[in-house]
Amino acid sequence: MSTPDLGPSVHAHTSAAPSALTDGRLGVGPSPTLVTHVNAVELSDELDGIVDYVHMDIAHALMLTQRGIFEPARGRALVEALLSLLDGDTEQLLAPDPRVGTLGLQIERYLEGALGEAGLDIQRGRSRIDQKATGWRMTNRAAILDVMSALERLASSILSVAARHDGVLIPGYTHLQHSQPTTLDHYLNAHYWAVSRNLERLVEVAARLNLSPLGGAAYSGTSWDIDRDTTAAYLGFDRPIVNARDAGMASIDLGAELTSVLGLTLSSVSRLASDLNYWASSEVGLVQIDASLCGTSSMMPQKRNPMVLERIRGLAGSAAGWSASQLGVMHTSTSTDVDQAYVHNVIPGYCAETAGVIDLLRETLETVEVDRDGMRASARKHWSTASALADRLVDDHGLSFRHAHDAVARFIAAHIDAEVPDGEVRTALADGALAEYSTEQLLEILDPESFVASRTSAGGTSVANRLLLAAEADDDLERHRERISALRTVVQTGKHRLLSDARALIGSP
Repeated sequence: MSTPDLGPSVHAHTSAAPSALTDGRLGVGPSPTLVTHVNAVELSDELDGIVDYVHMDIAHALMLTQRGIFEPARGRALVEALLSLLDGDTEQLLAPDPRVGTLGLQIERYLEGALGEAGLDIQRGRSRIDQKATGWRMTNRAAILDVMSALERLASSILSVAARHDGVLIPGYTHLQHSQPTTLDHYLNAHYWAVSRNLERLVEVAARLNLSPLGGAAYSGTSWDIDRDTTAAYLGFDRPIVNARDAGMASIDLGAELTSVLGLTLSSVSRLASDLNYWASSEVGLVQIDASLCGTSSMMPQKRNPMVLERIRGLAGSAAGWSASQLGVMHTSTSTDVDQAYVHNVIPGYCAETAGVIDLLRETLETVEVDRDGMRASARKHWSTASALADRLVDDHGLSFRHAHDAVARFIAAHIDAEVPDGEVRTALADGALAEYSTEQLLEILDPESFVASRTSAGGTSVANRLLLAAEADDDLERHRERISALRTVVQTGKHRLLSDARALIGSP
């Protein structure tokens, strides 16, 4: 591709106060305070999506040329200048100056430096509102795809680790008290379905996110004969947003929705991290976190602190406020872009942090050492199978479950009062129907392996159920992979077609 004559260096604009969009209407340039606390803040965040903005301008210029709105020579010149910006060090060539304003205006200034007055025509048929909304969607689409990919990797690891620990008996808890025994693979399978729900939510958000605002213009559309379907396809969107007014407004509620899903995602991964943190405590010691994922104390040399788990839990707590800030700005919003810019542009950072801690949890899970014997021993403690004894009383003697529950509760209380060692049973402490069982029968009923095997209802811990749950999770994960891949394909196909058509327009291979 030949490089266009850029004319006067765009860097010349940075040596003195540049002309600004406000000059014509307001007669003055922006206040230095406004530049520092408004323009610079917004521009700094927008620069993370600089490539998306250039792609957007290429798509817009191509479409205007194809529709005959731009003469071929003007369209070619704009596209060639934009490709030069894309092919070089984009930010260095752009030399962004917050006095100019937002990223769209920075690119416009670059095009003016490259092409003169013709460069100022890039904004024909669109507004900053639909332009910013489009860039926001493209940047956040990439960010949400990173989160989805991290969750897919975590889901795969959960199922792999579950298979590795198939049938390992572990204690189950409610209220941090022993409740009923389960198996490690069944426990992890439950966490898989939490991950799956969040993948489903992200897929649904992505479907609403992947609609193009471009061409909605400021409010009512435009009189130019534009083709919004073409620009939508070029930029990897499924289709345009239907209503021109909604093109800018639709991004407002999506920010709140996306951050809510991120909060839910972090909450669920934090639950698994919290369990690992509890099991890894020196008081419990049923798992050990890999040394490479731990820290130590600056004072106490014996410490082995599971830092990664604290990072996951801490971010989950912080994320509880992310959607609140989005909703708060929605409540007061009287604009379609400026109010939102200061909460919307933080979302890629939220996504990056979320994807990061998901990967931390995945690595923790893949490398954790499980004390299988300790888990099995713990699962036998604290009368965790007592509900099986209540069920047996109902089945053998026709008692109501509530009466059977009460009888077993009194039997347990009598053992505790008599300070009987955990795991022993004494028939002398039994009364009523319980007195009819021998010690051997009671131990058999209360056996944790038998308990786990007897949970044959759908979703339970029996061997057949666990095999079915694992197979269903494998199928579900494959479905998620296909949907994530389909979204990536739409985006990549659009980008390939965009750049191919752009290079064809300027006669470059």
